[in-house]
Amino acid sequence: MNAPLRIVIAALLATAAPAVGGATETGTMMCAKGIVSIGTTAGEVLAKCGQPATATSREDRRVAREWQSSGGRRLTTVSIDDWIFNFGPNQFQYQVILENGRVVRIESLDYGY
Repeated sequence: MNAPLRIVIAALLATAAPAVGGATETGTMMCAKGIVSIGTTAGEVLAKCGQPATATSREDRRVAREWQSSGGRRLTTVSIDDWIFNFGPNQFQYQVILENGRVVRIESLDYGY
């Protein structure tokens, strides 16, 4: 096999492999009572997965999307919740980020405890 082809294959394998010991964005999470995905409401997450092991909340001020394209500038406040679910030592933990009560990001973390 020639050297350039080996470099391309190595690069593809490196980018395809998940990061060891780090968070990996998954987009979905399986809970005891159903699947949670992007767009799921906070109430649905709690009904399907129970209470998170840890939860933090904060607010962020952002430029409203409808104003960005027109050149205007209007700030809006976004409520952000960061929940971590721990399903035990034989399963991965998950971090769920909600904005204004809807899931916007799900990451698989290390094994639980």
